[in-house]
Amino acid sequence: MVLELNYLRGWCILGKRYLLSKREKKNIIRVLSAKYPGIPASKDSRMEVLEDKGLGRIIIIDGVPGLIIIDDKYYPHLRFLLSRGYNWIPYVVVDMGAVKPLLRGADVMRPGIRSINGSFNRGDPVVVVDEKYLKPFVVGEALFDSSVVEGMEKGRVIKNVHRVGDKYWSIV
Repeated sequence: MVLELNYLRGWCILGKRYLLSKREKKNIIRVLSAKYPGIPASKDSRMEVLEDKGLGRIIIIDGVPGLIIIDDKYYPHLRFLLSRGYNWIPYVVVDMGAVKPLLRGADVMRPGIRSINGSFNRGDPVVVVDEKYLKPFVVGEALFDSSVVEGMEKGRVIKNVHRVGDKYWSIV
């Protein structure tokens, strides 16, 4: 079933939104569970796909934007992380001085990282949380393995892919 969307929180888009078949849902859960064993989604979850030229593909899980698909990589959506938790995916804690630049789209620099939780490889999705409230506000792509990042003193370490307030944030 394909529904044509006319609006998205005031943004005018023309896109498609449709339910995933059981087979497609099973394949997505299998791939994600292999990489992230604790992901809060199951075969019983209702999954839809929103396709749009400007946004790409978004998987909506039980009414919440869950995953953003960019170049065949699955990045968790911040609304999903805020509602279901983020302990199932590697994350870094950054100091409060890094929050504003990151919300403007800057990449994560090594001096701003306070701690690394979980291990990740180059190209993996990584969640960024602030040190005061421990709330996720950026999802990025690792530019180095976590073991390399721990030994670094300076430089870019995570590419900013999705942040609070960007084009993906406004999806309902």
